[in-house]
Amino acid sequence: METTTIAYLGKGGSGKSITASLTARIALDQGKKVLLIDADPAMGLATALDVHGFKTIGEARSEILRQAKITKSEETARLSEIIDYLLMEALFETEKYSLLVMGRTDTVGCYCSINSLLRETLGVIAGQFDVVIIDAEAGIEQINREVTRSVTHAVVLTDNSLRGAKTAILARETIEASPGMSPKKTGVLFNRVDTPDPELVKLIEDGGLPILGVVPPDPVVTLRDSRGLSALEMPADSVALLALREILEREGIL
Repeated sequence: METTTIAYLGKGGSGKSITASLTARIALDQGKKVLLIDADPAMGLATALDVHGFKTIGEARSEILRQAKITKSEETARLSEIIDYLLMEALFETEKYSLLVMGRTDTVGCYCSINSLLRETLGVIAGQFDVVIIDAEAGIEQINREVTRSVTHAVVLTDNSLRGAKTAILARETIEASPGMSPKKTGVLFNRVDTPDPELVKLIEDGGLPILGVVPPDPVVTLRDSRGLSALEMPADSVALLALREILEREGIL
C-alpha cells in the first residue's frame, strides 16, 4: 500500500503547524501509523506537539559531514551506514506517532552525494508509515528540496489575504515546474477564515487551483496553542478539527 504523504505549504502565519498536528490526530483516530516531519527551521510543529529532547536532521547532517571528513573517503556504503544510524537516532518515537525535525543546518558548500543519501534514507523511513505529514517552512522554498520530493497531496493554506493567495498560485507553478514532484492532488485550504473572500477565491481558481474547503477560527485551538498544549489532544468537538476531518475525508486525502 502506498504511503500517503501530505505537505502543508503556504505563507508564514497561515497555521501550517497546527493543521499538520490536527491532521495527525485525524489519521491516528483512523488507526493509521503516522510520521510527522517538521521541515520548518522555526520548528513550529514540534512546539505544537509539545515535544522536547529531540535530535534534528540538521544536527545529524553536521555529524555525517564530520564523519565523512574523518574517513576521508567517498565510499557510498560507509556513508550510507553512518546516515542510516544517525537518522534513526534522530527519529523521535512515541507510542502514538513518530517525528523527524529537520532543524537548521550550519554547513555550507555542495554535498550532493550526502544529500542524495539523506533523501534515499528519508524515503525508506517514510515508506514504513501509512501517513507522512510535512509541515513545510514558510513560502515555497522547500518545494524543490528532498523533503517534499515524494508528496502525494500538496495542500496550500491561506487566509483572506492577497499575499496568501499569490503564494498559493506560485506554489502550484513551482510544483508543476519541479520534475521531482507529481502530487495526486494540489489544492488550497482557507484556514482560520469564516467566509473566503470571493475575489481571492476567483483569483486562486483562475490560477489553476481548486478550493478544498474552509477551516473556521476555533477559540479552543487558539487557547490551547497559547498555553503550549499538544494539538494531538484537541477535544473531539473542536470546530477546526471537525471541519478539517470532513475536508480530508471528502477529498480522499485521509
